[in-house]
Amino acid sequence: MHKSLDMITLNKPAITLSVTLLMLITTPLASFAQDVNGMKLAETYNYSYVTNKFGAPDRYWSRESEFGLDEKYYYGQNFFRFSNNGFFSTFTLIDNRFAVFTLDLQGGIKVGEPVAKFNQLGFGQLEVKPDGSYYFRGIGDAVFEIFHNDGIITRMVCRFPS
Repeated sequence: MHKSLDMITLNKPAITLSVTLLMLITTPLASFAQDVNGMKLAETYNYSYVTNKFGAPDRYWSRESEFGLDEKYYYGQNFFRFSNNGFFSTFTLIDNRFAVFTLDLQGGIKVGEPVAKFNQLGFGQLEVKPDGSYYFRGIGDAVFEIFHNDGIITRMVCRFPS
């Protein structure tokens, strides 16, 4: 019995170190996710959750496909798509009602603000596209496009491959 206690005592630092390393590795990656007002892209939400978070949409569309429920929510010209039974896959922001990266930057980033605000995130990189708009290369597979007029954001589009 004494031998078993020694093994537990010896393994405790290794277990503590393993858990600490796991948290240090995964916590930053979890926070560097595209979000809109705290709703992360590539996560699954239902109608009730979306409308509680964003309010009642001006227009709502849904249909069943071979992959499950496909939904589109419209708030003015802003657009959100949830595919495959609630998988948050796409958004387009045209006005400043919604903010992106609110989990990473206090107040997030909104249409009408300078493109340079993306540099405050502390991760990712702005890449100029041939048409003068930008890609934001963060962490993950999402394609994030930023359109602007003289450096002021006019539209943001994000698509996650579903």
